[in-house]
Amino acid sequence: MTIIFPVIIALVLLTVGDSVFKRYNMGLARNSLGQQMRRYIIGAVQAVLPMALTGVSAMSAPILAAMGVALLWMGTYNILYDKTHRASSPDYDNHMDIAFGIYIFGWLTALHALLSAVSPVLAGVAVGIVETLLVLIPLAQIAYYAAYGICIDDAGMAPLINTYFSEAVEFVKSFGKGKALAAVLAIVLTTMVCMVANTARWSESHELWQLAVTAAVFVYFSIYIWKPRHGLFVRCGAINLYIDVRNYNRSLMRYKTGMEQRLADLHVSPKGGTATDGSKEAEESAAKPHTIIMVIGESACRDYMSCFAEQPFETTPWESRMKKDEDYFLFFRNAYSCAMQTVPSLERVLTERNQYNDKDFSDSCSIVDIARKAGYTIRWFSNQSYIGINDTSVTLVANTSDTATWVKKVGGVQQFDSSLIGFLDDVDPGKNNLVVLHLKGSHFNYSNRYPESYAAENGLRQGDDVECYRNSIHFTDHVLQQFFEKAKQRLNLQAMVYFSDHGGIPDMRRSPRFLGFKMVRIPMWIYLADEYQKAHAQVASTLKAHRDMYFTNDLVYDLMCGILDIESNHYDETQSLASPAYRYTRDSLLTYDGRIKIKDDDLDTQGGSGA
Repeated sequence: MTIIFPVIIALVLLTVGDSVFKRYNMGLARNSLGQQMRRYIIGAVQAVLPMALTGVSAMSAPILAAMGVALLWMGTYNILYDKTHRASSPDYDNHMDIAFGIYIFGWLTALHALLSAVSPVLAGVAVGIVETLLVLIPLAQIAYYAAYGICIDDAGMAPLINTYFSEAVEFVKSFGKGKALAAVLAIVLTTMVCMVANTARWSESHELWQLAVTAAVFVYFSIYIWKPRHGLFVRCGAINLYIDVRNYNRSLMRYKTGMEQRLADLHVSPKGGTATDGSKEAEESAAKPHTIIMVIGESACRDYMSCFAEQPFETTPWESRMKKDEDYFLFFRNAYSCAMQTVPSLERVLTERNQYNDKDFSDSCSIVDIARKAGYTIRWFSNQSYIGINDTSVTLVANTSDTATWVKKVGGVQQFDSSLIGFLDDVDPGKNNLVVLHLKGSHFNYSNRYPESYAAENGLRQGDDVECYRNSIHFTDHVLQQFFEKAKQRLNLQAMVYFSDHGGIPDMRRSPRFLGFKMVRIPMWIYLADEYQKAHAQVASTLKAHRDMYFTNDLVYDLMCGILDIESNHYDETQSLASPAYRYTRDSLLTYDGRIKIKDDDLDTQGGSGA
């Protein structure tokens, strides 16, 4: 039995592991470096035990395949993390990617030795599939970096976990059939190569004691690598990130269990004394059953809307007309989103939690809670897909409504936002209603957000992403008009609020990183009926006076409290655009979860003119 091959492999694993660690952790203390060096020495010696037991060549196909898997894991996360965070984070030795790579080599070689003793074909198929699955994880990280220029982080992992199937299909289709087919073929080819490489007998003969010791080593490696809580795998960078985001999603369940306590502590009462002259008439009007509508848009950037900025063609014909009626339609030209993705944005939009306080989502009251205490029936209608078992914060809040309904996909295809219009027929005009309408809006893929027939009827051209994005804005304008007219006709509409969850840059692929302020420059407008303005004169006059104020949509909760014109122990008037006490300015507002200052908006060149 020759020992030279195991020694060579052990030295390769140790040298690569130690080199990668030292190169990408230059800020560590000497004792930390020494601790990791000892781990790698012990790991390299143990990892070659299956080789040493049988004397297999270091150049055999199964060894080379296992080494390829090991090297990918040892280098990928460390290198990509360093390229992304070198300026701000000189070390990150708490991740176990290098140690995992070393030990996975030993685990794979032990698995192959045991299975090849039974059947080379079995070894090839089983180990080939396992190696493919292992290889896909670092390759996915590399692909993510190639697409977005950063190592995957929580902002990137969250949408991967929360994205539903139809959206994932749309995303894949956006690359084109050629690239999608190439990706599938690459996976198939990788699997075939791994299978062929491992369809070889480990050695010509096996002694029983060799197999017994190899089996014991395999069991030891399995426990050390795959333990659910403290194994090496769950402590690798991307895997640890996935677990953290998943655990955060699960922690949201506290929102359900803590609901009874939240509501017991919540006190809401109507404000008085805000009616104008003719208050008796105003009070009588206010006492009539009425409806307030909140429309949540998707991925709409105001820089592509004619009612906010000049466009190559009229993208918002109805809103542009309504904007001229300044007595009833209030357009806020300096609104921003607090995040660049739906879930982290709406988690704050819908609740007390925002960038400027320390409230936890699970302990925060929502717009639904406030409205119910104020005597409203809450109806939630959404064209976003229902997440289900991985309930997001948005779904959790929606499900606390009196009725929450999601548009059903037909044949697995997402429906257009116009499908929401009919739901307004289900709203009881004999009650005070808060209706939430959650649009699909201008979510990528833009050409799928409006019917081809609508584009033809309105002279819209199917062009590049930017042109299709403007078309989707045009269709949203049409849907908003339908909401408004139907609600005004049959629901005694008193107020309607429209804003987007976040913006977008249509000529750039979606990214979890901050690529510019177009990602957060959102539209927002409010309609106030004449009856509402008479009954809530101070709110109306304040909102009109605040049309040029700067605002981030994580303050929508307080805005809606103001529009409901209530007092509450869970309402901070200094955070409400509907209150004279509103305290925020361009200099104090933030976005991207508090990481970016609104005052740094280089697109806001006219100091408050919006687009």
